Amino acid sequence: MKALGPDLSNKVNGCTLDSGRITVIAESSAWAARMRFVLAEAEPALAAVTPGFRELLVRVRPRRSVAAKG
Repeated sequence: MKALGPDLSNKVNGCTLDSGRITVIAESSAWAARMRFVLAEAEPALAAVTPGFRELLVRVRPRRSVAAKG
């Protein structure tokens, strides 16, 4: 995601656009918080170039569960 800049964009695990909703998946909750801050400033520009834009969400990638050894 160009709007995040090079440092934060490396921490994006995925990005989707569905029915006007942009969802960004962050590597961790700490990175998600930083992304929310930066994207709040970029939201008007994203809305201008995204037809039907409704909202911007930042989510944290679920952690993989460690299988129990047994």
